[in-house]
Amino acid sequence: MRESDQEIDAKSQQQRKLPNNMDDEMDMIENLPDAMLLHILSFLPAKDVLKTSILSKRWRHLWMSVSNLSFEEWRPDKFVMFMNSAERAMMCRDVPRIEKFSLSSHMLNSACINALISNALSFKVQDFSLRLVYVGVPISLPHHLFSCPTLTVLNLEEVTQFPCTACLPNLKKVRLSCCLLPHQQSLLHFFSGCPKLQKLILNRCFWRDANLGFISTPMPEPVDITQLPSTTCLPDLKELELSFCLLPYGQSTVQFFGDCPKLQKLTLKECHWGLAKCLYISTPMLESVVICNATSSSGCKVVISGSNIKSFSYYGDLRTTYCLCSSSIVDAYIHVHSKGKIEREGREKEVAHRVHKLIMEFCNVEHLGLSPDTLEALAYAEELDLPVFQRLTRLELKRKSVDLSCRALNRLLQKLPHLDCLDFRMGVFLSKKHKNFALDPLPPCFLTQLKIIKIHTSSLTDEELHAVGILFRVSTVLEKVYISGGGLNKNKISMLARESKFEIISM
Repeated sequence: MRESDQEIDAKSQQQRKLPNNMDDEMDMIENLPDAMLLHILSFLPAKDVLKTSILSKRWRHLWMSVSNLSFEEWRPDKFVMFMNSAERAMMCRDVPRIEKFSLSSHMLNSACINALISNALSFKVQDFSLRLVYVGVPISLPHHLFSCPTLTVLNLEEVTQFPCTACLPNLKKVRLSCCLLPHQQSLLHFFSGCPKLQKLILNRCFWRDANLGFISTPMPEPVDITQLPSTTCLPDLKELELSFCLLPYGQSTVQFFGDCPKLQKLTLKECHWGLAKCLYISTPMLESVVICNATSSSGCKVVISGSNIKSFSYYGDLRTTYCLCSSSIVDAYIHVHSKGKIEREGREKEVAHRVHKLIMEFCNVEHLGLSPDTLEALAYAEELDLPVFQRLTRLELKRKSVDLSCRALNRLLQKLPHLDCLDFRMGVFLSKKHKNFALDPLPPCFLTQLKIIKIHTSSLTDEELHAVGILFRVSTVLEKVYISGGGLNKNKISMLARESKFEIISM
């Protein structure tokens, strides 16, 4: 016999023996409107949302109206219980739409999984995410997943079966991770059914060999980015992110993305240029380029061209030469890592010259970010002069604490006549052995322009205080200093404030 509402309320009160202050908090939650409670519940996993039905009479049916459903279960012995719970959540819904649906599980029962997916699609889902780990031979997903007219976001991970065609008229964002894609021509047809696609992310994806069918191990070659579908079938594509992709071996010159009429943001992570000697990246609307850990087998030269590029970021060990044919960049960042490996390989000079070449391309930037390792790499090319950055007003040094005695840092500061803000994202220090250290020659911006210094640190050590004291003494027009960190010594900050003529703000 079903419990009455009074019995449920009494039972929930017995289960909740809370201190007075917690009772007050519960009363505060109970007084929230349904719309706000549903918004809060939409961030919880579905199994936790279901548990709220025993809280009180009001909560008994509230969970049925949650717009976001997230199901996740990785324990094989709990799969049956998990599916029963998921089916109940879908059957008891009293709203016609699901805004966001997410399913992550082992594929232990394809019929159950497909039934749950089909049920979700019947609620006109907009944002659909699926991660399935196959046990045995993979199965085909419901075909209507790829013809759902309401889908705007599609996130698939470890999916190995794709149809040759799709009809997703409102799809705007696709993320495919560790997926086995159909051969190139089929993928072309697939994306041609997504006319409104604006953002495409391919991460660790692989091509299917049309002659072999399903491939388990070893995995086939990573996606060849020259064989991606022509973007003429993706006229609205604005963001493209490729991770662990490669160029075909043997091509000497390759041109990318010239037919992407609206592409604005390009991110390339862990991509391999193969044997290409020269790579051209060019598209008329490109605004942002991020390159992370790109590698090459033949010293490839990468040329990036665009009259609207505003932002460029590079992370890696500079095995490739980069040329930026753009005078519009206002925000740039370089992080050269793997310092030990570069030294073991004897590439210090090579990397230093490539860092210098990149920095020369940034003479018109307003904001420049560098890592200390990048400054140290630059020290191997002291014979090369740096440009004067007439527009640069903010220098950001991050990734790790900066040694104020770094000669490359002083060389750079000499070339920043209009520097307004100097930001040490991970702190600044000066070894005690530099007792009589001075910034010599003193950068002119310290006397005329530098008004703000920001220091982010976990604690103000003696070496940090040494560096900070020198910066304070030579910055004659300084107005504000921001010091932030979790373990800051307030006494030390108070001491600095008493000795300073400018405002020190502890954050």
